[in-house]
Amino acid sequence: MARSLEDALKEVLADDNKVSKYEAKVIRELVMSDGVVSEEEKAALQKALANNTFDEEAFELLSGLLLRSHMKD
Repeated sequence: MARSLEDALKEVLADDNKVSKYEAKVIRELVMSDGVVSEEEKAALQKALANNTFDEEAFELLSGLLLRSHMKD
C-alpha cells in the first residue's frame, strides 16, 4: 500500500521539524508517482508549506510543484 503524502510529511518533519532538499525530493516523487497532484495532495502541501520549516531549496521545489499543479487546472 502506498504511503500517504500526509504520513510522509509527518515522517520527514519528525526528526528536526524541518524539510531538507533531499526530503523535498522524496515528497515530490511520492506526489508525482501517479502523474497527478490530487486535491488532497495540494491541500497537504499547502498546509505543510504554511505551517512548517523548509530549507530554501525544499520550499522552492515543493512550492514549484504546487504552482505547476494549479496551472494545469
